[in-house]
Amino acid sequence: MRIKTWQKKSPLKRECEDTFFCNEDVKMYGVCDGATPLVAFQDENGHNGAYLASNLFANRFKAQKEIISLEKEIIEANEALQKEMERYKVDTLKKDHLWCTCIAAVRIGETSVQYAQLGDCMIAVTFHDETVKVLTKDTVKGISARAKRKREDDRKKGLPVPDEHVFQNIQEQLKYNRYLANMPNGYSVANGMPEAMQWIQKGEISVEQIKEIFICSDGIFHPNWSFEQTVQYIRANGIQTYISIIEELEKQDRVRPDDKTIVSIDLSGM
Repeated sequence: MRIKTWQKKSPLKRECEDTFFCNEDVKMYGVCDGATPLVAFQDENGHNGAYLASNLFANRFKAQKEIISLEKEIIEANEALQKEMERYKVDTLKKDHLWCTCIAAVRIGETSVQYAQLGDCMIAVTFHDETVKVLTKDTVKGISARAKRKREDDRKKGLPVPDEHVFQNIQEQLKYNRYLANMPNGYSVANGMPEAMQWIQKGEISVEQIKEIFICSDGIFHPNWSFEQTVQYIRANGIQTYISIIEELEKQDRVRPDDKTIVSIDLSGM
């Protein structure tokens, strides 16, 4: 089994809000992507809520010596995140103040690979015939369109919703989107809310079928390619060649620069 990791910070950020973990003791691997905060909180070391959330998760996963299930680990990390926000007196009733992280993780057992995910970190596997299967759904994709539909529906119901011109301000739009976290037609994310646990995507797949596992944050996504295409291109041409394509799109303002993180696990020889 061979493991490759790759990470690059966004030029727009002071510090990388992505993290990854490779816990060889329990063969658990994954990527966390902290959601850039909408409030100006920093801890005593200058870290924001995105950095703190993603690193809390990754550090817990790195430290585990035994696990029962990935789902249980995510639940316990989410509870720890809630306690950490309370320790820093974060107003957890305001969803746009919550520290948030997406996560995608796998655990490789003798006969099966267990996986679990929240948000838009993604997992795909390549089979021995070179076909690619995406195991997770990006629940953040399309959130702004779903949010707009919800506002329209709520206005029709007579509920108090600001006029749509208010949401031409990107900060107001993002703030509203955060209120759809872990709700039907919203998106999933680890933000300390117990409701997040209802939205964990999880499953298991036979290890014999798998040649390679690919885990990444959303900074890797190509705007016009399927995730399968992205994985196939990286396998054929290498990470750096693919990243050059994304960075060219960033220069053309077709993609907003973001942190980029990849963990790939080659199971050949297992």
